[in-house]
Amino acid sequence: MSLSKRQIAYLNKIVSTAQKMLATAHLDQGSSRSANSRGESKRRRRSGAEAEKMRADILAKRAKGVPATKLAEKYGVSTAYIYMIKE
Repeated sequence: MSLSKRQIAYLNKIVSTAQKMLATAHLDQGSSRSANSRGESKRRRRSGAEAEKMRADILAKRAKGVPATKLAEKYGVSTAYIYMIKE
């Protein structure tokens, strides 16, 4: 099977990218294991009372015009969850 110049160039780019990733793999070793190391909050389960309080707070703030993205960041949930909450 003969490859075109374009295919060879594409494969060379893939190889060089893989080599760069392997060369820096030791730098990222521990960072992908922990959400806290990336500055993200750790997932946790809310109690029923906490969830209801959060829901009421989200409804009140959405009524005042607070953007869903801001609320999602504050509460650590997705914007889809914010939009899903109805009265």
